[in-house]
Amino acid sequence: MKIKNIFQIAVLSGAVLISSCTDSYLDQKPQASLDAKTAYVDAASAKAGLLGIYSGFQSGDYYGLRFWALTDMYANTLSHTGTFPSFAQINNKAILADNTEITNMWNRMYSTVNRANTLLAAIPTITDPALNKDAYTAEVKTLRAMIYFDLLRLFGGSNSGYNQSSGVGVPIVLTPTLVETDATPVAKSTEAQVFTQIKKDLDDAIAVTSFSNKILGRMGKDAAKMLRARVALYTGDYASAESLSTELISSGRYTMLSGANYANIWLTQNTSESIFELQFDAQNSNAIAFFYYPTTLGGRNEINSSGTLNSAHEVGDVRQEINYTTTSPKKITKKYTRVSTGADDVTIMRMSELFLIRAESRAKKSTPDIAGALADLNVVRSRAGLANFGAILPADINTQIVKENRIEFAHEGHIWFDLRRNGLAGTIVTEAYKALWPIPQREVLNSGGVITQNAGY
Repeated sequence: MKIKNIFQIAVLSGAVLISSCTDSYLDQKPQASLDAKTAYVDAASAKAGLLGIYSGFQSGDYYGLRFWALTDMYANTLSHTGTFPSFAQINNKAILADNTEITNMWNRMYSTVNRANTLLAAIPTITDPALNKDAYTAEVKTLRAMIYFDLLRLFGGSNSGYNQSSGVGVPIVLTPTLVETDATPVAKSTEAQVFTQIKKDLDDAIAVTSFSNKILGRMGKDAAKMLRARVALYTGDYASAESLSTELISSGRYTMLSGANYANIWLTQNTSESIFELQFDAQNSNAIAFFYYPTTLGGRNEINSSGTLNSAHEVGDVRQEINYTTTSPKKITKKYTRVSTGADDVTIMRMSELFLIRAESRAKKSTPDIAGALADLNVVRSRAGLANFGAILPADINTQIVKENRIEFAHEGHIWFDLRRNGLAGTIVTEAYKALWPIPQREVLNSGGVITQNAGY
């Protein structure tokens, strides 16, 4: 890829986000900017650069809306009810390589990678004793690993899923690009090479003793371990996925909310269930609720919960009214309700996923532990007000885990990747090549042939 095309936000123009907040909380509204080449000179400017990376995650082209909403739409968990042609392509499984949403998502993710690379290159040169270089490096590597994991899940892998020898990857860029004249095309790596880099970043981060387990609004070591467990699940390393999820479940740092408290995950935010939650407020807002809510209530109703999501719930499931409202406004979600302020946080990692990661790992490992997998599955079902499965056939356990993932993480962007990981993309798309999304056509053209388009587009 040509860096000048994908790294067009903030860093390439010389803007590095600055703030004076403390390490204990993610300051939500960066205050100023300065030249990237001279910015990182002390702990305060390094913190500003770190917040710039989180700002990339908060973008509406990434976790601020499109990354999870559009993949949920592709998997028929959301429906397109608005007028955007670019959304309609995704809803109809007819994505063109010049789709604006795809292009903007790609650009945003790689621009955020560049912010991470820029800070990582600068940290060793900072002499300010107030900066914990090791902890900062660990956190930034965790963030970079997260972005590459997301890029790979969208644009890489194979038609049959992930962890295949034929799997294609995405371009790996590990050095900063500060000016356009430094831009050079970078070819796609293989899927295996991208996973290797992701694992390296995460393993490096987890090994840092001064990297805090929990940092409100940011990725701490627990989030790094949870991401590592996700990666292990995708690469068939079920022993590691089980071990890491067990470690976090047993840590005592997280508890699941149940009954009437379940809705507080989104109503009160930053609950004991949350492991990594992006912070938003009225000054640093998102448009998530705006995209769901009808015009009569201040929204544009571009997206709705789908009827198939609604019908997937069992009778008595407390998640149903959260996932698919039946009272006005209907067919939206109660996970994002702050339409007037845009101050809904986005929960990216929470404890219930750990039980489902462990359930899938136990069911799929070389000597399956069906009883253990069933126990984990029942933890999530019980919290939702459903009866436990008393017994289940080994052949059926994974089907139930996939179903549980869809309902538990509706409107959070899990299900499309769960389907791909389990070789079930064909339940959504009739043409196998559509399991991978297209590389933005502009990247292919501007690379002069270095970047190749994904097959079929």
